[in-house]
Amino acid sequence: MIQDFLFFMNGETHQGATMITRPPIVVIMGHIDHGKTTLLDFIRSSNVAIGEAGHITQHIGAYEVERNGHRITFLDTPGHELFSRMRERGARVADIAVIVVAADEGVKPQTAEAIRAAKEAGIPFLVALNKIDRPEADANRVKGELAEHDVLVEGWGGNVPIAELSAKTGAGVPELLDLILLASEMEELVASPDSAGSGVVIESHRDRKRGVVATLLIKNGTIRKGDWIQSGAEYATIRVMENSDGNIIESVSFSSPVQVLGFSLPPSVGDAFQIYMGKKQAEEAAKRSIVPAVVSTNVGEPVVQEGGMVVPLIIKADVAGSREALEGEITKVSSGLFVIKVLRSDIGDIADDDVKTASGLPGSIIIGFKVKVSSSAETLAQRYGITIHTANIIYELLDWFRIELERRIPKQRARTEIGALQVLRVFKKEGKSIVFGGKVVRGVVKKDALFEVKHGEEVLGSGTITNVQQSKMDVKEVAAGSECGIAATFSGRMIAGDVIDIFEEDEAQS
Repeated sequence: MIQDFLFFMNGETHQGATMITRPPIVVIMGHIDHGKTTLLDFIRSSNVAIGEAGHITQHIGAYEVERNGHRITFLDTPGHELFSRMRERGARVADIAVIVVAADEGVKPQTAEAIRAAKEAGIPFLVALNKIDRPEADANRVKGELAEHDVLVEGWGGNVPIAELSAKTGAGVPELLDLILLASEMEELVASPDSAGSGVVIESHRDRKRGVVATLLIKNGTIRKGDWIQSGAEYATIRVMENSDGNIIESVSFSSPVQVLGFSLPPSVGDAFQIYMGKKQAEEAAKRSIVPAVVSTNVGEPVVQEGGMVVPLIIKADVAGSREALEGEITKVSSGLFVIKVLRSDIGDIADDDVKTASGLPGSIIIGFKVKVSSSAETLAQRYGITIHTANIIYELLDWFRIELERRIPKQRARTEIGALQVLRVFKKEGKSIVFGGKVVRGVVKKDALFEVKHGEEVLGSGTITNVQQSKMDVKEVAAGSECGIAATFSGRMIAGDVIDIFEEDEAQS
């Protein structure tokens, strides 16, 4: 029951999220053997690194250094493939690129590729003219070659910063870091520590002991242990977080790399990630991420199915004739909603190797006709979340498969806005429960309705109304112009002065 409510109008006003300068994220690119690795190794092991060199963990794909009190995050092994992935997903993993060019060799094919990648990603870049200490070094020749690729460096009629250095001796490296910080200032990089965390997955793998480990690069906001995270079709609650030193942490903010544990399946490298208030929002975001599939079977050309959800499938049967019959019938089950990707079709019992083959792909299914499942394969399937089903009658197996596909059709929610309420006072908030009072400014407020606290497009909280009162009496709904008290389940932030949107949702399969 809701207790007595005291209402007042001049409550605290939310001023929006605090924006502060954030450290730059830098990617080192260039032709093979031009010194990218040597440059990174020098920066990592020199006295510009945070703390002792031994504190820097090299295997997580990114690390942080410090220069004159300012942090810089370097991507360790991004690869051009990651840039391509970023363009597909509309995300930007790096803020600044450093193109390494050997002063004794000049512009090479991978140098030109790196320049194109940086331009297409839409990020500013500068040139690190490496190996300047070699007798064959010719800085002017290299600058001329860069100009032929529409890269006009400072002193050659352009404004692209250039640093002449030797990654081997370290000469010129501090000046390179200064140029990076200057470029960062020009970009005016800002982020909000109060926002829900978001960024990019830069590495992802399955560890035999710890499960799925994803390395994230945070571009905005803060992430915390216990948060719900979504990336592509995967979502999970964060169980463990480790920083670049390998230490377990409770929270971390923007421009920092962090390893998280909690995913059942590895998220795709290059996919964006987002923190959500609860499981429901993360799950819905994962469903929305499903894109038209382009897949191939073991033979033939790639199959393109508009709007299809990929269903990875392994088929096992007792004899070749049964397997071929099952394959033929499975193709008839496919529809515009699904694309069946046959990972393997074979004879024999379902074994560990079948499960391991399917473990890296979301939503994998293993079906078996007149075969057995080893106990260890069952255990692995439970661990990896893989569905296994067997039958001795082919049409029973096919009927089960059809029903399983229907079950996977994502739900479509029809949202109907019914009202809005201005929060006058928050009386109590404990865990997932909240009691607050307010004035209905539009439409109606109903028991069992859903609501969101939004500032612009950012959702700061959401919940479900469990009780509505007027004059200490329970009511079903309250109309515009009236004040009321509300009890609700709620996740997020709410303060006096917030205006919350009230809505209802109907669920139906697409």
